[in-house]
Amino acid sequence: MAGLVVEIPGGGQMTMSNANEVDLWNQAAEDYINEYGFTKVNDLKMLGVILSYEIHIHRAQQDMADPKKAGIAAGAIEKLTTSKLAVEKQLGIDKKSREAGGQHDVKDYLTRLKRAAHEKGVHISERVKAYEGVCMEARTKIRMLRNLDAEDLRHHSLTPETFIGWLETELAKLEDKDKDWAKTKGRLWVGTL
Repeated sequence: MAGLVVEIPGGGQMTMSNANEVDLWNQAAEDYINEYGFTKVNDLKMLGVILSYEIHIHRAQQDMADPKKAGIAAGAIEKLTTSKLAVEKQLGIDKKSREAGGQHDVKDYLTRLKRAAHEKGVHISERVKAYEGVCMEARTKIRMLRNLDAEDLRHHSLTPETFIGWLETELAKLEDKDKDWAKTKGRLWVGTL
């Protein structure tokens, strides 16, 4: 049951019915916070309300597949959506409020741009440190290959072939980290800028 517990942005926890709901909650929370930069407690509490509506709408959408529940589910979706839009309007994140002031859009865009630049900088810094770590270890192994006798090399299980295999594996790990970052964080920023 612990795997089905989610954190409510304003404080507290809530238990979901299944893993899909946990994923929906966590992704929606992350998207709202990244998109609108909520930091105030009151805004985060209202975000918790919006997320609750999202879960209930999701459940009602699942009920639409059952012909016996479809009529009730359609009415529930309509009411839940109206309530969710009212909370979004209260927070000023509904479409009309966002488009009302052009300055808000520019300020918001610049804030997201700065956040994206910072995260990219952190990623590059971590990447450089990881490459330097591999480079230093490779230099050590090269010195060992050049200077150790056969017995010591066997003790360290080091041959030119094992060194090349190790280096290829380490480089593949670093490339996978880059690809993962590009798919998750990098894609996130490209989509919101």
